[in-house]
Amino acid sequence: MKIIRGIYHLKKINSNSVVSIGNFDGVHLGHQKLLSTVYKIGTENNMLKIIILFEPQPLEFFNNKNPPKRITKFFQKIKYIELYKIDIVICIKFNKFFSNLNPKEFVKKILIKKLNIKFIISGEDFKFGSKRNGNISFLEKISKKYNFSIIKIKSIYKNNIKVSSTNIRKYLLKNDIESAKLLLGRRFSIIGRVIYGKQIGRKLGFPTANIKLNNNISINNGVYAVKVNYFLEKKIYLGICNIGIKPSFNNIKINKLLEVHLFNTDIDLYEKKIEIFLYKKIRNEYFFTSQEKLKKQIFEDVKIVKQYFNILDQNLLIR
Repeated sequence: MKIIRGIYHLKKINSNSVVSIGNFDGVHLGHQKLLSTVYKIGTENNMLKIIILFEPQPLEFFNNKNPPKRITKFFQKIKYIELYKIDIVICIKFNKFFSNLNPKEFVKKILIKKLNIKFIISGEDFKFGSKRNGNISFLEKISKKYNFSIIKIKSIYKNNIKVSSTNIRKYLLKNDIESAKLLLGRRFSIIGRVIYGKQIGRKLGFPTANIKLNNNISINNGVYAVKVNYFLEKKIYLGICNIGIKPSFNNIKINKLLEVHLFNTDIDLYEKKIEIFLYKKIRNEYFFTSQEKLKKQIFEDVKIVKQYFNILDQNLLIR
């Protein structure tokens, strides 16, 4: 899969294409339906399968002081999109110039002249262009002039709740991980590369693998029961993680950090990429006045997580 960053690096393609446009934050069940339709139509008609994304996401650009929380980092989003055998992902920088581009100009200059589209796969509430004046009705009118077709995908509902990034964010920020999973179509996870820390956890008897997080991630600070996918070994481990700013050891505000302790194993994860699947929030992040109090609390947390997973201490590795 080829990734093209910016419209200035976009050259005219020599093939017809099928395109879907959006943020794809979370790559939830609705996005998955769009992606599978792009794959199906593209394969059946021997066309290039193209996804157009925006960075930053439009709402982040317009609300830069208080942007909506992100469900997935960009590279994690790309990882999920790649599963649908998409040929090209075009990442357009969303800035003032692009935000003022009217829908007709976007269709003409990018979709027609550059991408030679023959199909647009779109959700029924899709909007684009200056002041979000572009919508399905507009596309249906202009499609006759430029000879392309629109395939409209109906919204998906689970338990009468619309599958949307907005609703998934709401569930995650209410610590309702299971409802978020229902709309995502998979368990919420965080992927990152393990960095070197201060080894405080090791001194307390609970060594951790640490991953830097963006502060705008859609998950609350706290302690969670988790499973960890170690990509290099293709193995899943059970563990416990803390998400937060380590208030007991920091006097200044820092970026969020994910610290995960794997049960009954001592593998070297430094600079390795892992995926952490969140199962249940155990408690909020607390400030502790001493390392001894923190250590005591960690023992209690680990006990709760082991009870949650219904596991014993002998062998906690899932093969």
